[in-house]
Amino acid sequence: MSYNPFRVLLSASVPSDKRNEKYTKIKDAQIQIEEAVIGLSRNIFQAGGKIIFGGHPSISPLVAMIATEYKSNKEIENLKRADNKKKAITIFQSRAYEKVIPKETTSLFDLGYCDIIWTDAKNEEEFNPKIQDVPQCEASLEFMRRAMMKGAIDALVCIGGMEGLELEFELFRNIHPTKPIFILGTTGGASKILAEEYSNLDNVRIMDSQNYSNIQTEKKEDKHSEKFDIIPYSFITALIVREIIDRKNK
Repeated sequence: MSYNPFRVLLSASVPSDKRNEKYTKIKDAQIQIEEAVIGLSRNIFQAGGKIIFGGHPSISPLVAMIATEYKSNKEIENLKRADNKKKAITIFQSRAYEKVIPKETTSLFDLGYCDIIWTDAKNEEEFNPKIQDVPQCEASLEFMRRAMMKGAIDALVCIGGMEGLELEFELFRNIHPTKPIFILGTTGGASKILAEEYSNLDNVRIMDSQNYSNIQTEKKEDKHSEKFDIIPYSFITALIVREIIDRKNK
Protein backbone atom coordinates (compact mmCIF):
# COMPACT_ATOMS: atom_id res chain seq x y z
CA MET A 1 0.00 0.00 0.00
CA SER A 2 1.35 3.46 -0.88
CA TYR A 3 1.78 6.16 1.72
CA ASN A 4 -0.38 9.29 1.82
CA PRO A 5 -3.56 7.43 0.77
CA PHE A 6 -5.58 10.54 1.56
CA ARG A 7 -4.88 14.27 1.48
CA VAL A 8 -6.41 16.80 3.86
CA LEU A 9 -6.40 20.55 3.33
CA LEU A 10 -6.14 22.25 6.73
CA SER A 11 -7.47 25.79 7.06
CA ALA A 12 -6.67 27.13 10.53
CA SER A 13 -5.39 30.10 12.52
CA VAL A 14 -5.86 31.78 15.88
CA PRO A 15 -8.22 34.76 15.43
CA SER A 16 -6.90 38.24 16.22
CA ASP A 17 -9.21 40.61 18.08
CA LYS A 18 -7.31 43.54 16.57
CA ARG A 19 -8.22 42.59 13.02
CA ASN A 20 -11.97 42.22 13.09
CA GLU A 21 -14.52 42.04 15.91
CA LYS A 22 -16.49 39.63 13.74
CA TYR A 23 -14.00 36.95 14.70
CA THR A 24 -13.96 37.67 18.42
CA LYS A 25 -12.23 34.86 20.23
CA ILE A 26 -14.17 32.32 22.21
CA LYS A 27 -13.01 31.54 25.74
CA ASP A 28 -9.66 29.72 25.71
CA ALA A 29 -9.62 29.92 21.90
CA GLN A 30 -5.88 29.35 21.56
CA ILE A 31 -6.03 26.24 23.75
CA GLN A 32 -8.99 24.84 21.81
CA ILE A 33 -7.37 25.54 18.44
CA GLU A 34 -4.04 24.06 19.48
CA GLU A 35 -5.69 20.90 20.82
CA ALA A 36 -7.75 20.54 17.62
CA VAL A 37 -4.74 20.97 15.31
CA ILE A 38 -2.61 18.59 17.37
CA GLY A 39 -5.35 15.96 17.46
CA LEU A 40 -6.01 16.23 13.74
CA SER A 41 -2.32 16.13 12.79
CA ARG A 42 -1.66 13.10 14.96
CA ASN A 43 -4.63 11.17 13.57
CA ILE A 44 -3.77 12.02 9.96
CA PHE A 45 -0.13 11.01 10.30
CA GLN A 46 -0.96 7.81 12.17
CA ALA A 47 -3.32 6.82 9.36
CA GLY A 48 -0.68 7.54 6.70
CA GLY A 49 -2.35 10.68 5.38
CA LYS A 50 -1.01 13.99 4.16
CA ILE A 51 -1.65 17.54 5.43
CA ILE A 52 -1.68 20.50 3.06
CA PHE A 53 -1.81 24.00 4.51
CA GLY A 54 -0.61 27.56 4.11
CA GLY A 55 2.08 27.61 6.78
CA HIS A 56 0.33 30.05 9.12
CA PRO A 57 2.75 31.02 11.94
CA SER A 58 0.24 30.06 14.65
CA ILE A 59 -0.22 26.59 13.13
CA SER A 60 3.20 25.54 11.78
CA PRO A 61 4.76 24.94 15.23
CA LEU A 62 1.95 22.55 16.16
CA VAL A 63 2.18 20.55 12.95
CA ALA A 64 5.98 20.53 13.29
CA MET A 65 5.76 19.09 16.79
CA ILE A 66 3.52 16.22 15.71
CA ALA A 67 5.54 15.60 12.54
CA THR A 68 8.63 15.17 14.70
CA GLU A 69 6.79 12.76 17.00
CA TYR A 70 5.44 10.81 14.04
CA LYS A 71 8.81 10.43 12.33
CA SER A 72 10.54 9.44 15.57
CA ASN A 73 7.97 6.73 16.23
CA LYS A 74 8.28 5.38 12.72
CA GLU A 75 12.06 5.23 12.96
CA ILE A 76 11.84 3.42 16.29
CA GLU A 77 9.50 0.87 14.72
CA ASN A 78 11.74 0.72 11.63
CA LEU A 79 8.77 1.57 9.41
CA LYS A 80 10.35 4.11 7.10
CA ARG A 81 8.58 5.32 3.99
CA ALA A 82 9.29 3.34 0.86
CA ASP A 83 9.57 6.56 -1.12
CA ASN A 84 11.25 9.39 0.80
CA LYS A 85 10.04 11.88 -1.79
CA LYS A 86 6.52 11.51 -0.45
CA LYS A 87 6.38 13.86 2.49
CA ALA A 88 3.54 13.87 5.00
CA ILE A 89 3.19 17.68 4.75
CA THR A 90 2.97 20.12 1.87
CA ILE A 91 3.14 23.82 2.76
CA PHE A 92 2.19 26.57 0.33
CA GLN A 93 3.86 29.96 0.79
CA SER A 94 3.50 33.20 -1.16
CA ARG A 95 6.66 35.06 -2.17
CA ALA A 96 4.97 38.12 -0.67
CA TYR A 97 5.80 36.58 2.74
CA GLU A 98 9.25 35.26 1.86
CA LYS A 99 11.10 37.63 4.20
CA VAL A 100 8.97 36.70 7.21
CA ILE A 101 8.47 32.97 6.77
CA PRO A 102 8.38 31.46 10.30
CA LYS A 103 11.34 29.36 11.39
CA GLU A 104 8.96 26.51 12.23
CA THR A 105 8.09 26.27 8.53
CA THR A 106 11.70 26.29 7.39
CA SER A 107 12.54 23.75 10.09
CA LEU A 108 9.91 21.38 8.76
CA PHE A 109 11.57 21.61 5.35
CA ASP A 110 15.16 21.40 6.62
CA LEU A 111 14.36 18.29 8.66
CA GLY A 112 12.78 16.61 5.66
CA TYR A 113 9.21 16.56 6.96
CA CYS A 114 7.60 18.69 4.27
CA ASP A 115 7.68 20.08 0.77
CA ILE A 116 7.32 23.85 0.37
CA ILE A 117 5.63 25.14 -2.76
CA TRP A 118 6.23 28.84 -3.43
CA THR A 119 3.72 30.93 -5.37
CA ASP A 120 4.39 34.29 -6.97
CA ALA A 121 3.60 37.59 -5.29
CA LYS A 122 1.06 39.68 -7.17
CA ASN A 123 1.05 43.42 -7.81
CA GLU A 124 4.46 43.72 -6.11
CA GLU A 125 2.84 42.96 -2.76
CA GLU A 126 5.08 42.40 0.25
CA PHE A 127 3.97 41.64 3.78
CA ASN A 128 4.74 44.31 6.39
CA PRO A 129 4.87 42.84 9.94
CA LYS A 130 4.40 46.30 11.44
CA ILE A 131 0.83 46.42 10.14
CA GLN A 132 -1.32 44.37 12.50
CA ASP A 133 -4.93 45.46 12.14
CA VAL A 134 -5.77 44.95 8.44
CA PRO A 135 -5.41 42.09 5.94
CA GLN A 136 -2.39 42.31 3.63
CA CYS A 137 -1.24 40.88 0.29
CA GLU A 138 -4.77 39.81 -0.61
CA ALA A 139 -4.10 39.27 -4.34
CA SER A 140 -1.00 37.20 -3.60
CA LEU A 141 -2.82 35.11 -1.01
CA GLU A 142 -5.75 34.45 -3.34
CA PHE A 143 -3.31 33.26 -6.01
CA MET A 144 -1.62 30.99 -3.45
CA ARG A 145 -4.93 29.61 -2.21
CA ARG A 146 -6.09 28.74 -5.71
CA ALA A 147 -2.80 26.91 -6.31
CA MET A 148 -3.20 25.10 -2.99
CA MET A 149 -6.68 23.89 -3.96
CA LYS A 150 -5.51 22.18 -7.13
CA GLY A 151 -4.88 18.48 -7.40
CA ALA A 152 -6.29 15.54 -5.51
CA ILE A 153 -7.63 16.71 -2.15
CA ASP A 154 -10.01 14.51 -0.21
CA ALA A 155 -11.36 16.94 2.39
CA LEU A 156 -11.10 20.37 3.99
CA VAL A 157 -10.92 20.80 7.78
CA CYS A 158 -11.68 24.23 9.27
CA ILE A 159 -10.34 25.24 12.69
CA GLY A 160 -10.63 28.76 14.16
CA GLY A 161 -9.58 31.26 11.51
CA MET A 162 -10.65 34.61 10.11
CA GLU A 163 -11.13 36.07 6.61
CA GLY A 164 -8.66 33.66 5.05
CA LEU A 165 -10.52 30.62 6.33
CA GLU A 166 -13.81 31.89 4.93
CA LEU A 167 -12.16 32.47 1.56
CA GLU A 168 -10.68 28.98 1.57
CA PHE A 169 -14.05 27.53 2.50
CA GLU A 170 -15.70 29.19 -0.51
CA LEU A 171 -12.86 28.30 -2.88
CA PHE A 172 -12.93 24.69 -1.81
CA ARG A 173 -16.69 24.48 -2.29
CA ASN A 174 -16.32 25.83 -5.83
CA ILE A 175 -13.29 23.76 -6.87
CA HIS A 176 -14.21 20.51 -5.06
CA PRO A 177 -18.03 20.61 -4.87
CA THR A 178 -18.40 16.91 -4.03
CA LYS A 179 -15.70 16.71 -1.36
CA PRO A 180 -16.51 16.92 2.37
CA ILE A 181 -15.79 19.91 4.59
CA PHE A 182 -15.36 19.30 8.31
CA ILE A 183 -15.81 22.29 10.64
CA LEU A 184 -14.90 22.48 14.33
CA GLY A 185 -17.20 25.27 15.47
CA THR A 186 -16.03 25.08 19.09
CA THR A 187 -12.68 26.55 18.00
CA GLY A 188 -14.38 29.90 17.36
CA GLY A 189 -13.54 32.55 14.77
CA ALA A 190 -14.66 31.92 11.21
CA SER A 191 -15.24 28.25 11.96
CA LYS A 192 -17.91 29.11 14.51
CA ILE A 193 -19.60 31.42 11.99
CA LEU A 194 -19.49 28.84 9.20
CA ALA A 195 -20.76 26.10 11.51
CA GLU A 196 -23.81 28.22 12.28
CA GLU A 197 -24.48 29.29 8.67
CA TYR A 198 -23.79 26.12 6.67
CA SER A 199 -24.79 23.22 8.91
CA ASN A 200 -27.53 22.16 6.47
CA LEU A 201 -25.28 21.65 3.44
CA ASP A 202 -24.87 18.02 2.40
CA ASN A 203 -21.08 18.09 2.20
CA VAL A 204 -20.51 20.17 5.34
CA ARG A 205 -20.02 18.23 8.56
CA ILE A 206 -20.10 19.98 11.95
CA MET A 207 -18.15 17.45 13.98
CA ASP A 208 -18.36 19.05 17.43
CA SER A 209 -22.01 20.08 17.60
CA GLN A 210 -22.54 18.25 20.88
CA ASN A 211 -22.79 20.51 23.93
CA TYR A 212 -19.64 20.11 26.02
CA SER A 213 -20.29 23.06 28.32
CA ASN A 214 -21.17 20.78 31.23
CA ILE A 215 -17.73 19.19 31.15
CA GLN A 216 -15.44 21.52 33.06
CA THR A 217 -12.29 21.46 35.12
CA GLU A 218 -11.36 23.61 38.06
CA LYS A 219 -9.07 23.41 41.05
CA LYS A 220 -11.32 22.87 44.03
CA GLU A 221 -8.89 24.50 46.44
CA ASP A 222 -8.78 27.77 44.50
CA LYS A 223 -12.08 29.64 44.32
CA HIS A 224 -10.58 32.02 41.74
CA SER A 225 -9.47 29.31 39.33
CA GLU A 226 -10.96 29.50 35.86
CA LYS A 227 -13.23 26.89 34.37
CA PHE A 228 -12.80 25.84 30.76
CA ASP A 229 -14.62 23.48 28.46
CA ILE A 230 -12.95 20.20 27.63
CA ILE A 231 -13.57 19.23 24.01
CA PRO A 232 -12.41 15.71 23.04
CA TYR A 233 -10.59 16.85 19.91
CA SER A 234 -8.45 13.74 19.68
CA PHE A 235 -11.61 11.62 19.45
CA ILE A 236 -13.42 14.07 17.15
CA THR A 237 -10.53 14.34 14.72
CA ALA A 238 -10.16 10.54 14.71
CA LEU A 239 -13.78 10.41 13.52
CA ILE A 240 -12.94 12.92 10.79
CA VAL A 241 -10.02 10.82 9.56
CA ARG A 242 -12.09 7.64 9.65
CA GLU A 243 -14.88 9.25 7.62
CA ILE A 244 -12.40 10.56 5.04
CA ILE A 245 -10.87 7.10 4.65
CA ASP A 246 -14.28 5.41 4.43
CA ARG A 247 -15.49 7.86 1.79
CA LYS A 248 -12.30 7.39 -0.22
CA ASN A 249 -12.57 3.61 -0.10
CA LYS A 250 -16.16 3.49 -1.32
